[in-house]
Amino acid sequence: MKTIKRAIVSVFDKSGVIEFVKTLVNEFGVEILSTGGTGKLLEENGIDYIKISDYTKSPEMFDGRVKTLHPKIEGGILFQRNNKKHIQDAQNYNILPIDMVVCNLYQFKEAIAKPDTTLDEALELIDIGGPTMIRAAAKNFPDVVVVPSSKYYDQILNELRDSGGISDKIRANLAQDVFIIMAEYNAAISDYLQKYYNPDQIMGENFIKIFKKVQDCRYGENWDQAAAYYRDLSTKYGLHNFKKLSGKQISFNNYLDIDSCIQILLDFGTEYYTTAILKHTSPNGVAIDKKNQLTSVKKAFSTDPLSAFGGIWGINKELTKEVANFIINKEKIFVDVLMAPSFENEALEILQQKKNMIMIEYGDFLNKRNDIYDNLEIRSVLGGFIIQEYDSKPVIKEWNVVSKKKVNEIEKEALIFAYKVSKWAKSNSACFAQTYDDGIYTIGIGAGQQSRVHVVKLAAQKAIEFGHEKELKNSVMGTDSFFPFPDGLEVAVEVGAKAIINPGGSIRDDKIIKRADDLGCALVFCGKRVFRH
Repeated sequence: MKTIKRAIVSVFDKSGVIEFVKTLVNEFGVEILSTGGTGKLLEENGIDYIKISDYTKSPEMFDGRVKTLHPKIEGGILFQRNNKKHIQDAQNYNILPIDMVVCNLYQFKEAIAKPDTTLDEALELIDIGGPTMIRAAAKNFPDVVVVPSSKYYDQILNELRDSGGISDKIRANLAQDVFIIMAEYNAAISDYLQKYYNPDQIMGENFIKIFKKVQDCRYGENWDQAAAYYRDLSTKYGLHNFKKLSGKQISFNNYLDIDSCIQILLDFGTEYYTTAILKHTSPNGVAIDKKNQLTSVKKAFSTDPLSAFGGIWGINKELTKEVANFIINKEKIFVDVLMAPSFENEALEILQQKKNMIMIEYGDFLNKRNDIYDNLEIRSVLGGFIIQEYDSKPVIKEWNVVSKKKVNEIEKEALIFAYKVSKWAKSNSACFAQTYDDGIYTIGIGAGQQSRVHVVKLAAQKAIEFGHEKELKNSVMGTDSFFPFPDGLEVAVEVGAKAIINPGGSIRDDKIIKRADDLGCALVFCGKRVFRH
């Protein structure tokens, strides 16, 4: 096990560094090289060190831009201790071995996150000496220990105490972390410069992302597939912010459903009590109530109680004990994942009876919609991926009542509700909705059909199957794209729809409008398609 005799310490994030270096010096007799702010801090705390400028006999230059870029530093890190030629070169040029590099980088990403950071300030925070040293140490990890973060301080000290040195495995792991840090660092710089000089270019020539594993999944889309969830290190908000309170390990499919559920809730916001129940990433029941959470839950469940079995349930406000009791006591309710911003203490106690149910607390996530969608959606395809903006714009681009029959404010609110739900059902989709005194709820949802007419028939059929035949009368319907032919509209009106919303845009729009007028149905074109493949 190789001992540590000499270390260079130069850190931007100075948390924990005093205690770490004191231990290196006092317990292990390590000689310390340092410079700049780190050296000053060591001096203030009574820690002996050698200034790098004294060690190299070369002054700091260009306001500190050049400090550690010197053969005695880089050579001391890079020369291989078992290479005779390297050893001879080190002796010829009076280069001593540096056995440890303790260095973290200027916080470029944190600086550019501040809206008032100028280009000049950002450029000054592109670290040069730090990356050079840690890359050199990582390259030569069999001989040099690289410590790129304060999170490793305790591990390093414990290893030194236990073994007198640092094992090859730990050295290799630290080296690997360096190259991940550098990949993320370089990606942040590249992304910043691209956005600075091409602010209107959403998708540039190159697309660089670094992802870090959050956890392994219970299994993949199917039982015999391995899977894991990785977070995008360039984004602040995502599913990694959620807190799992209880239940089994999250599976690949769970993550997909959780993602769909939270995005539905993001579209509905927090003004009213909203419940969304999903299966296979498509909603099978959604309701809003202006006064009562339990009513919202019951209405959403009533849409399709069969499909709700084993589904993902999302609530947009603190989950109450009344809702918890409903879930526990209602027969034939099996919730795979239950999501809420928070849970009443009594609700948590009640829900603990469901040992395998995954309970997720997502906090104030719904209040961060703009920040969450300040990113691009990535989908993998064979050999690569495709990217697009998230479909986060309002579902209504324009409000154009194209029929002779008009809609009142209550009907307008219900149509927008139905269209939002149809957005999140897999295309082709259709959603029938009905109003009541304090809210709106779905009564029939069709999803994933190849034709517009079939998805309308499916939505109506499900409404009838689950006892909503009466509610279909004078209902409203939303569908995620235009009617290519009048048949889909005709089916909707036949079962009772009095108003329908879609984006319009068909070459047969005139015929569709005329047919709506013939049938006495209100028709609204909103100008925005909401396909979801």
